[in-house]
Amino acid sequence: MIAPASLIPGRFKDTAAHYLMGRPAYSPQLIRRVAQSCELRDSHRLLDLGCGPGQLSLAFSSWVGAGLALDPEAEMLRVAAALGAGIAPNIAYRSGASYDLSHALGQFRLVVIGRAFHWMDRADTLARLDTLIEPHGAVALFSTSLVVDAPIAWLAPYRALLDEYSSDDPARLQRKADGWESHDVVLAKSAFSALERIAVIETRRVSVEALRARALSMSSLSRARLGARLDELLARIDRLLDAHATADGWLDERIESVALIARRPLAAPLGNAARTVPETN
Repeated sequence: MIAPASLIPGRFKDTAAHYLMGRPAYSPQLIRRVAQSCELRDSHRLLDLGCGPGQLSLAFSSWVGAGLALDPEAEMLRVAAALGAGIAPNIAYRSGASYDLSHALGQFRLVVIGRAFHWMDRADTLARLDTLIEPHGAVALFSTSLVVDAPIAWLAPYRALLDEYSSDDPARLQRKADGWESHDVVLAKSAFSALERIAVIETRRVSVEALRARALSMSSLSRARLGARLDELLARIDRLLDAHATADGWLDERIESVALIARRPLAAPLGNAARTVPETN
């Protein structure tokens, strides 16, 4: 298996401010279905590992008694704490990464990871989580993706622009290499090998500003990596989207929100078998 990507300190510092506006939100319907599937109660604890700006810990805060959100990037934690301030008083925000997982953190019913698992040593992380997750608890990986077969005129050229400027990013190339194992495969080799995938597809309205911020939220398209080419990319994005947007700057998109829930085999719900569906990541 290919070694995890080397996470450059500060890689996400400049992207944090754009994450909440740019990245598609996880469907509330998906959050509810995962919470119900995991039978969350106010006596349970949640861990949001690699929490980024804190969308998942905030979304699950009303389903659990307490939660802990960990991220190694200080700016992401600042954004996350600001997002949860006054809304999720039961969530604590702390600097930390997967390598910091230990018994000192306590036990958790559910560990959620959104768009961050590929940055971790996945096998090591799952082994550590096996000592922290309750017997009937679970790990849930969250992702969102654009539905590419939707008849949306701006979608293909927008994706092509992002690919053009990010394709030479070493971390991105690593995840596309032949030896890279999907999250499903890594989970199947771990203690959490009973898999359930839940997906919700929605048509949403998105602003030109949000799609511009989406590019700025990607570490592979950061100013530190692209330099002046970032301005060139943003100008091309603006020209493309302005040609398709409504007069007040809106477009339609189809978003698939996905949760891959992984449990220990004996803890899997009755009749719930693993489904081998292509990974959306």
